[in-house]
Amino acid sequence: MKTPLFLFLFLLTAAFSQAQTEITEQIKTDRDNQLKELNEKLKKNEEIVNGLTEKLAATDNKTASDKEKIEDMEKLQIALDSRLKILEEAPKTKINLNGQLAFTELLSIQRDIQPLELFLSSQSFFDQLGSIGKIQQYKSFTTWKTDFDKWYEKDGKSDAMSGLLQNSLSLISTASSAVPLYGTMVNTAISGVTSLIGTLGKKEKDLYDKTPEMLRILTISSQFEQQKSIIDHEWNLINQELEQLQMENALLLNEQMSYFAIDKQRFESRYLKATLDSEREQFKNECRKSISDKIMYLDKSPDTRGKWLGQVETYMYKVQSLRLRFGQLTTRMLANIDQYDTLLKNYSDTTKFPVEFTSKIMAMNSPLNNLRNKFYSSFNPAKYVEDSAVMYIERQ
Repeated sequence: MKTPLFLFLFLLTAAFSQAQTEITEQIKTDRDNQLKELNEKLKKNEEIVNGLTEKLAATDNKTASDKEKIEDMEKLQIALDSRLKILEEAPKTKINLNGQLAFTELLSIQRDIQPLELFLSSQSFFDQLGSIGKIQQYKSFTTWKTDFDKWYEKDGKSDAMSGLLQNSLSLISTASSAVPLYGTMVNTAISGVTSLIGTLGKKEKDLYDKTPEMLRILTISSQFEQQKSIIDHEWNLINQELEQLQMENALLLNEQMSYFAIDKQRFESRYLKATLDSEREQFKNECRKSISDKIMYLDKSPDTRGKWLGQVETYMYKVQSLRLRFGQLTTRMLANIDQYDTLLKNYSDTTKFPVEFTSKIMAMNSPLNNLRNKFYSSFNPAKYVEDSAVMYIERQ
């Protein structure tokens, strides 16, 4: 199987770095503090409104002057206007901070292709896994093929069926062959060898004696490759979905940078090319200020006042969707790693399979464990999905 480069590159972008956690928690803390402050203002305002309302209701026309009544009514109106502003401010504060959170999360998805060890370990694993199905690497096959080629050159060329068998064997055993080690071609080779040896009998003793072990390794390798191809197919599906996510991520990032007036060149030079988490953190904080300033401008402009709420919310939920899908794909990735583990265990029994085959299977334990450990050190799919579901506070 070809190493799924896009799969790991894009999954790597989903990894949680320590810096990402810090900026996320900082935004959430700011959001909570600002909302707490607004709630306290609302509570004090409610006390003023209730006090003035009760005072006006209890005022006796004979004991209170018109001037006092007017003053109290003016105070009540001011308090009610203030209450309205506080109520209007709360959803704006939520969306403003949620928008900052969404953009900084999007930056992290775009930038954090950092766990290089995970990518390297995946290459090692898939390279070794792919070699198990290369029949030309097994001595029991190559020694038999050498004897068969000698027989074919001497006695088999005149027979059409022998020519078909020779062609089938060459196609599945050539190092550069793209023919998988399962399906019609392999079945043709196995049945052809069985028929040929039955015909030759012991006239070709060396070829005859080596055939059972050759057929055994060919059959087992073919069966292994067929089962592995089912798991490989799931990797390919994940890879396609991740390529789609990459395009959506890039488009969404460009769209938000344009909307919030964030310089793309600064993003590339100050963030993508940064070597330290502190540098990326500084850029994220600069972006937070740019977003806040842009929202303040939009809210003051008569043409855009209030309209930005819906636009920023749209960005929020698009980012949330991307994060959630990354989490789901890493969950599927882990499930496939487990499937490879099960497959290898099923073929590791030396009492059932040739030693030269099981030795390759058991040699996969180290790269598989290394891949699994690197995965766990980079991802937490369950937490990723859970955090995506609760990353925002609703407007109301």
